[in-house]
Amino acid sequence: MFILGLTGGYCVGKNEVASILEKSGWKVTDVDKLGHVALPLVCNELIDAFGDSILREDGSIDRKKLGSLVFNNRERLTSLENIVHPAMLSLLDKEIEKAQQNSIQKLCINAALLYRFPQLDSCDAVIEVRAPLYLRIDRAIQRDHLSFDEALHRISSQKELWRKRSDVSVPIYMLWNLKSLEELEADALELLKKIENEIKGKRSFT
Repeated sequence: MFILGLTGGYCVGKNEVASILEKSGWKVTDVDKLGHVALPLVCNELIDAFGDSILREDGSIDRKKLGSLVFNNRERLTSLENIVHPAMLSLLDKEIEKAQQNSIQKLCINAALLYRFPQLDSCDAVIEVRAPLYLRIDRAIQRDHLSFDEALHRISSQKELWRKRSDVSVPIYMLWNLKSLEELEADALELLKKIENEIKGKRSFT
C-alpha cells in the first residue's frame, strides 16, 4: 500500500487537492474530520478542562464555543490538543489498519498538522500545498469573511508548524496553487504520476 501525506496551511487549497486525489483513485482520510469524531470520546475530559459552557442543550460539544475559548490562547489550545489528539490519532491508526485489511492500494492522510503526527513516518511521500500570501488572504476574506488582519494572524499562527519541515525524513513535494482549479488539477495529477513512479522505483530495489 502507498501512503501519501497531504498537508498545507490555511487557505492554500489543500482540500481541493484532496478531492483531486479522490477522483484519481486515492482513499483519502481527513484527519480534521477524525478530530470531530474524537470529541464525543473525550467529552468528560473537555468539560473538566473548559467547563460545561462548551456543551449544547443536548449535551454534545459545541465546536464553535470550544474554538472561541482556545482562539488566541496558546495555553488553552495546547490543553485542547493534549486531550483530543490522542483519541484522534488512535482513530487514524484504525483507518490505516482498516485500509490495509481492505487491500486499499493508495491511501492519503489529509492533515494540516501532519508534520507533528507520528503517522508521518508511515508515509511514502508528502505533498505540501502552497500558495502566495496575497492569494491566501484574499481567499480568507472571500470564503471565511475574515478581515485582512484576522486572515494574516491565522496564517502567521501556523509558522511554527512549517519549521518542523526540516526535521522530516519523508520526501516532501511542493505543489503550488497559483491559478485556476483546472490548472491545479493538471499540476496535481502530473506530480502524483511523478511520486508514484518514484515510489515504485524505490520499492523495486528493496
